[in-house]
Amino acid sequence: MWKGYGRSWISLGTFRFLYLLGAVLDGCFGVYEKDLVAHLLAGYNKLTRPVRDYNSRLNITVQPQVYSLIEVNELSEQIKLLLWFPQSWKDEFLTWNASEWGGIQMINVPANQVWLPDGYIFNTVDVKEPLALFNVRVSHEGIVEADFNKLIDIGCSMSILNFPFDTQLCSLQFGSWSYQYHQISHIIREVHVPTNAHNSEWEILNFTAEKVVKSYEGANGHVNTYEEVFYHLKIKRKPLNYIVVILIPTFLIVNVSIVGLFTPHGILGDRQEKVSLGLTTLLTMAVILDMVSSEMPKSSEGVPLLGRYVLIQTAISILAIAVSVINIFIHERVLYLNTPVPRWILNIFREEKDYYEVPQCLKFDFDINHSDDSLYSLNCKNEVVREIRSCIGLIRAQLASIDADKEIRTLWQRFFSMADVTAMSCFLILNLCTTVLMFWSAFHQEFLAGVP
Repeated sequence: MWKGYGRSWISLGTFRFLYLLGAVLDGCFGVYEKDLVAHLLAGYNKLTRPVRDYNSRLNITVQPQVYSLIEVNELSEQIKLLLWFPQSWKDEFLTWNASEWGGIQMINVPANQVWLPDGYIFNTVDVKEPLALFNVRVSHEGIVEADFNKLIDIGCSMSILNFPFDTQLCSLQFGSWSYQYHQISHIIREVHVPTNAHNSEWEILNFTAEKVVKSYEGANGHVNTYEEVFYHLKIKRKPLNYIVVILIPTFLIVNVSIVGLFTPHGILGDRQEKVSLGLTTLLTMAVILDMVSSEMPKSSEGVPLLGRYVLIQTAISILAIAVSVINIFIHERVLYLNTPVPRWILNIFREEKDYYEVPQCLKFDFDINHSDDSLYSLNCKNEVVREIRSCIGLIRAQLASIDADKEIRTLWQRFFSMADVTAMSCFLILNLCTTVLMFWSAFHQEFLAGVP
């Protein structure tokens, strides 16, 4: 009986010991990270570089990523970017032996508790930190990793001569604000552009980095040497919206205006409302030019490609209106002055039956010496017959005059109709050639670059 009771007591005691041991060990492991952070930050100074040797240079690895291209403001020549700016460095005061701390190899520490590099983008117009409070990752070897998130507006000088087929190159000048080259150096890793970073109007072509060392003279005359990293962001505009909304409508409006200016409105070649059509076209071109100018940045570099095209289209419309008005004026004057048709126009435009044939009834000729009994039966005097013959002659002359005037008008109408058709063809060809010559290289680079 005592034997059984002793075995039961030993088993219960062993269970209690193991339970208490597990609870103690569990409590120890649970406070390891807190104790480790307290141990590392005890006496830690976040105001100085985390190096034990002052003469050593601290290397900072940077790998920025364009998370999103938010906006490109051509008028103010600025772009807005959401940047993810990971940086890492070695903090010689934040190291520990992982085996002595329960195998902990990495911890998270509030960023405001440790030293952080003062890297800054110098050409920023405005900068915001969407994530003001964040943690840094610290490994047992002292490697600190910090992910900075920045919403920045940077100034970017834009070349608009090829608008809307333009490509812009913007640079981000990054470097330490206060530490010189012998104190801090940057290790540049390959930058990355996520696939979702593209804008609806702009496309990111590449994002490259270039490291330079520059010297600046300080206020006290000493020369300070700093290391700077230039990140070059190359973006290209997507021109489809401008092609559909401005380019194609402008081309079609001018062509329709040219056809309307040089097309007769009636079967007799009437030219009513042509000047009104031309003025309406000019008003439309002025509206289009205002739309283009509102989309273009103000620059003394020159007029953009699309602006030059609209101006040329306006000039073509004005020239077409002038030619149409001159044709109308000359046509009216030659008809008003009854100007004879030159022989070369007669040879080109006169048809074989361009005359008025006198009716057969008016070709009858009376002979007063005729001995026909029917004539004497009418008891007509010779004076009456002569009067009739005179009237018939006048009618013949009047019909001949009408026929001549009609022939002149017809020949002039054919000539000016041919002149209108010729002018219309020339202006249409001029408009097409102008469009092709101005945009061929841009269209080829945009749409046919990959076509062999």
